[in-house]
Amino acid sequence: MVCDKMPEEETLLKDLKEYEKNAQWFNAVYPEIAKKYEGKTVAVRGQKVVIVKETLDETLKELESKKEDIGLVYIATIPEKAIAFIL
Repeated sequence: MVCDKMPEEETLLKDLKEYEKNAQWFNAVYPEIAKKYEGKTVAVRGQKVVIVKETLDETLKELESKKEDIGLVYIATIPEKAIAFIL
């Protein structure tokens, strides 16, 4: 009997690798994305920006409406240039 499903660990590893690819792609093209989507929240899937919204909440609602697994999508909020972070 052949099992059609991958074991849970293999599925998780595959999902984590895809998330990592999206994160690496985002970091590699960040200057372009930051310039284009300043002050917005973006969702990345398949190494491309798939959703751009004003807020994280709007982004999450859009992903949910599209039945996307939020855990597999890289999400980032691009700060506005005028915002300074104090560490």
